Amino acid sequence: MSRLVVTVVGYDRPGIVAGIAEVIAKFNGNIVRAKASQLLGLFVMTLVVDLARVLDQEKLVEELKQKGLQIGVGVSAEKEEEFLRTKRLIAFDMDGTVLDAEAIDEIAKLAGVEKEVAELTKKAMEGLIDFEYALRERVKLLKGLPVKAVEELADRLPIVRGVDEMIRTLKEMGFITVLITGGFDIVAKRVAEKLGFDYWFANKLGVENGKLNGEVEVSISGGSSKLEVLRRVAEAHGIDLEECIAVGDGANDLVVIENVGLGIGFRPKPVVEKGAKAVVNVDDLRVILAFIAGGRVRKDVAQELLRGKRR
Repeated sequence: MSRLVVTVVGYDRPGIVAGIAEVIAKFNGNIVRAKASQLLGLFVMTLVVDLARVLDQEKLVEELKQKGLQIGVGVSAEKEEEFLRTKRLIAFDMDGTVLDAEAIDEIAKLAGVEKEVAELTKKAMEGLIDFEYALRERVKLLKGLPVKAVEELADRLPIVRGVDEMIRTLKEMGFITVLITGGFDIVAKRVAEKLGFDYWFANKLGVENGKLNGEVEVSISGGSSKLEVLRRVAEAHGIDLEECIAVGDGANDLVVIENVGLGIGFRPKPVVEKGAKAVVNVDDLRVILAFIAGGRVRKDVAQELLRGKRR
């Protein structure tokens, strides 16, 4: 029997249950099992959907994600085997995902080139221009900015709600946590150390006499390089990509999101929404804890749900 496990999570509000159920009914899906619970003060609903009468499963998943984004919740849609697969490593993008800001745009404000840099950032995140080209052009505009000013900025950049609790919980669960960003080492190092990430990877800004020299040593140039970094970390720990989770928002996260066991689009750009198995439209990263199936959060719940209709 082909079945889909749909998880919905967010702050409780009218219309969540009705909205998701309406989409499933539209495609002739049959909800055979449902469970509602609370996780860290968030409403969580898990549905097991029989797909026997569903003619277009891809369209069903697409509309479930769209409905979740519209309502303002997180939605994941996974096949049974994916839902139960144990996850052991989780990787995050930094800007717009862990940080509630684009670090380079904030740095640009210090250099007085905010408008020029923001336009390049926007085009790169939407996949309209090459990421590495946009990165090098933006860094050129920052030439002469004191490193100390960048370090001080990094310490006061806002983080997304729930990040510290989420990372702490993931580490308690035994997850390896990785920060992979196309941003800069000066910022990533401080963010990773502050939050307790196991690993961090970023591009290295060129420095001369205590100031940025307008150059950058690029090691993370886009999605493929992010995936390669993740692959190396996973292999070092004997972990398959299917046992990994990736969280991001922009076009340069898409390759990673599409090639791991569970790819999550957090406040995703349209291009990421289409490729992710889970999407989140809630300004709270703790939401993703409810998506971690087959592992340390919901193993018993997952098996109970799936066994419930095999009588």
